[in-house]
Amino acid sequence: MGATPQQPNQPEPNPSQPQPYPGPPPGQPYAGPPSSGQPSPGQPYPGQPYPGQPYPGQPYGAGATVPYGPYGGPPPGVPPRPVKTSLAGPITLTAVGVFLVVATIVVAFFVVRTFVSIVPLGVLDGSGNPGSSSLASTDAPGTTTATLEPGYYDLYLVVPASERYANLEGTAQLTGPDGELVTAEPPGVNGNASMGGSRAFTVAGFRVESAGEYTLTVPAASSDDALVVLVEGHDVAGFVSGLLGTVGGVFVAIGLGVVGFGLTVGGVIWWVVRAKARRRSLAGPQAA
Repeated sequence: MGATPQQPNQPEPNPSQPQPYPGPPPGQPYAGPPSSGQPSPGQPYPGQPYPGQPYPGQPYGAGATVPYGPYGGPPPGVPPRPVKTSLAGPITLTAVGVFLVVATIVVAFFVVRTFVSIVPLGVLDGSGNPGSSSLASTDAPGTTTATLEPGYYDLYLVVPASERYANLEGTAQLTGPDGELVTAEPPGVNGNASMGGSRAFTVAGFRVESAGEYTLTVPAASSDDALVVLVEGHDVAGFVSGLLGTVGGVFVAIGLGVVGFGLTVGGVIWWVVRAKARRRSLAGPQAA
């Protein structure tokens, strides 16, 4: 009669399966389930950082802001950017500008020379007589000699400015040193010049092939006071090339002048700024 009664329909415990914690004894506080070395759900492992923080030694993620120093701001000990004090750049820029200005002067000189060569300047002087460009001159009719080099030559008829219509009454002739006759051509370019009460205009042209002394023979003119002047000239091709060279040279000179002047002024200003920075750098902080 001392046996413990069995609960009806209650299975016997299986020793191979874990049994639930039966709970605290009556009247004792709950201390949680027995620890088996694993943390409770929701708690970090020992040494694991809190959510949102990297592991020790792990860099911050992309986009994270890393403060510098205890109060933020730039890292301490970073030196300021050095001030450039070299004069190599300004000197080079100024030298290039000066070179272009000098080139402009040279181009302008050749432009003026080319322009003068295609313009009938020096045919007459201030008194209306043969000018500085005259290689030979004579009354019409008349004969004269001149030493010529290979090239093209223009023959001008000079009459009083009041003579509106005048011309040679025959054909001028140019005879070479070997006796060969140089045929007169119609003037390649119509040249006109007026000075000192006289008017000069082209009436013929000669193409000389060999150097030597030539004899110029001219017939009578329709004006009693007429004379002829032989000068260096240009045929149509030479005049066109000279004209194009003059126009192109003007544009080249303008372009070089503008660029050269701009580079020179910019180089000088840059030079002055760098020189001031260089003096301040050599003087030290006390000069600030």
